[in-house]
Amino acid sequence: MQLSVNSLNFALILWVFKLTDSNFAVSALIIAYYLPALIFGIFAGVLVDILDRRKVIILIDFLLVFFILSYALIKDFYPLILINAFIINSLNQFFMPAESSSIPLLVDKSKLFLANSLFSFTLYGSFLLGYTMAGPVFNLFGINILFFTCSALLFLAFIISWRLPTLQVIQKGKGFTRNLLSLTIYETKETFKFVRGKLSVATAIILLSSIQGVIGILAVTVSSYMERILKIQAADASFILMLPLGLGMITGALVVGRLFQNKPRRMVVTAAIITGGVLFFIVGIAPALARVFNATELPEYIPHLRFFFNAPSLSSTFALGAFLLGICTVAIIIPSQTVLQEVTTAQNRGKIFAVLGVIMNIFALIPVLLAGALADIFGVAPIFIGLGLIIFTIGILALKPAIFFTEQNLPYSVREFLGLGHWEVKG
Repeated sequence: MQLSVNSLNFALILWVFKLTDSNFAVSALIIAYYLPALIFGIFAGVLVDILDRRKVIILIDFLLVFFILSYALIKDFYPLILINAFIINSLNQFFMPAESSSIPLLVDKSKLFLANSLFSFTLYGSFLLGYTMAGPVFNLFGINILFFTCSALLFLAFIISWRLPTLQVIQKGKGFTRNLLSLTIYETKETFKFVRGKLSVATAIILLSSIQGVIGILAVTVSSYMERILKIQAADASFILMLPLGLGMITGALVVGRLFQNKPRRMVVTAAIITGGVLFFIVGIAPALARVFNATELPEYIPHLRFFFNAPSLSSTFALGAFLLGICTVAIIIPSQTVLQEVTTAQNRGKIFAVLGVIMNIFALIPVLLAGALADIFGVAPIFIGLGLIIFTIGILALKPAIFFTEQNLPYSVREFLGLGHWEVKG
């Protein structure tokens, strides 16, 4: 399924930008993907915990085949594209918690970290293949062939899903005899009670939510960055951005799972956040640097320095940054997701991941809308510069909180979570 969805998502971003020539129109498309999480997210998690996850996965794969095929008929009508995107992502809201909460039912708890690494490898492998093939296929054969291919892949996923074992946890005293709306409200309150006071859980949710927001901003701005800054077709982002980003994610999934399993997770995540902030900042200032070092005013007595800066193209530098960003992204996702799976039970795991989905999309809504509007007004480069500065500052805050807060400003539980050593007096 992931291969099909990733190909479709990227193709639609390219198509909508081509159809409208507007970053804000792409923002609206991304919102059409995020909005269903706010409406159905928690309800979906409650339903998944009641039903057999296997049946949920099978049914949604089957329905998505037809909704994706319908894009071929409505592709020239932007409002209908948004409506169909909303419907498809509404179905995804039931698929995602079913998928995420099934892993602990299939493997032992002692193997969760490794299982998540393997899951991330396959997930980002499909990301790599899907986003990489979408651009060339879009250029060579048009978008309709992508709709037909994605539908065929989903039908294959539908067939494969039949081989899954039953993935249902018996819920004592619960079932369809209770009103699902009241059950949803009750379980939502219980979920927030569970999260409240658990800093590790709250932090993992915030980190995964922030990743969602950053991915949304990238999705909104990538077409504009390709065509208006790199001066290449937006569809070529498959090679310049998506291929190296996917390779970085696969590399990260392999490296993080094997080399950092026993390392402090907070240190792994903090290093990834700081590096990610630096990368976004560099991408933002790279166009200005390229103009400076390609300027004719450069003195002739430093031709070696001039050659050094001119040798790597702006696009190849961007591709290298995308690869490193992929590694950083996985270095944040794997530890965060593992924390959530370790502290939840089979009975409440679906609800926790559903709440996570809601929060992730709430975090993403405003940045995605702002990114589209501001990119149309000021250009894409300032968006990356500002985003890089914000991410870098957050990373430094997590690494050295004493720079920003004194001991008296934070409660003991927060200081304990961040590491009491930050406020120890050095003799």
